Amino acid sequence: MILGEPWFLALLLPVVLMGLWCQKRRRAVVDGGSERVLDGLPSTWRTRTAWMPSAWLLLSAALIVVALARPQQGREETRVLTEGIDIVLVVDISSSMTRAGLEKGVPNIDVVRSVVTDFVRAREDDRLALVSFARLPRTVCPLTLDNNAMLQHLRDLKCVQTNGQDDGTAIGAALGHAARKLRDSDATSKIIVLLTDGEENQFIIPVEDSTALCKDLDIKVYAVGAGVVLASDLFGNVREADLDTTLLEYVAETTGGEFYRARSAQMLERVYAEIDQLEKTEREDLRFTDYDDLYPWFLLPAALALALELLLRRGPYLESTS
Repeated sequence: MILGEPWFLALLLPVVLMGLWCQKRRRAVVDGGSERVLDGLPSTWRTRTAWMPSAWLLLSAALIVVALARPQQGREETRVLTEGIDIVLVVDISSSMTRAGLEKGVPNIDVVRSVVTDFVRAREDDRLALVSFARLPRTVCPLTLDNNAMLQHLRDLKCVQTNGQDDGTAIGAALGHAARKLRDSDATSKIIVLLTDGEENQFIIPVEDSTALCKDLDIKVYAVGAGVVLASDLFGNVREADLDTTLLEYVAETTGGEFYRARSAQMLERVYAEIDQLEKTEREDLRFTDYDDLYPWFLLPAALALALELLLRRGPYLESTS
């Protein structure tokens, strides 16, 4: 709380002096007599409380002075100016994402959904879009500031059926599709975060062409190779094979982004946390305070105190103060 006109508080000095004067006058003069007369009078409740009307008057005067000083209650508000970042999250939903490679017993898509959800919640000031892909890319959610909508789409994200007509890994097509979502963006920074657990096997659009488009549009690509690749040998034995990340590394390096290899859920969390730190939205906080005047809360009791003083002087204290 602050005072809008604090110099009015100087008027409290005359109020205090008037209070001292009233006390001295009451002790020195009673019905025109001297202090000896006061000492000789029988003590009654009226003589013992004769100070009360003056006290209420002084209290009323003090409250009026405080009201004149304009006490104010401030409400601080913050206006945030941001240089927005537009981010397209590209997530692989091919059938291989149903396997448990990042965390034991948990499908990769569930781990990715959890990590990406935390990433989305941390980006309140940025526009986000979600693109899923298998054999073909699909816009799940266009660029939006509505994080709740993004989170709902993430919860609904499902993988395609194994060996179905939609199954496959079209990295080039997905990257080009995401780049087109940012083509008309006027954001100061444009980002694509591409996650896949597989290798390009559709070749609908060459990855090199999509990468060139990203570079032309000044889009940085953070490429994440997640999980492990399972392959069968000549005898039908399934074993873990290393993911060929050559294309992902090429995309990240060419566009000025970064490539990450995440073999576990913990590593994937660290990857998205690092991307979050690398691509922080620049923000400027403008703080301002709105004040409400509180003087009515002082004037009302001041009026009540003055009214009580008048009632006392014209009531039970009329004889003793006349």
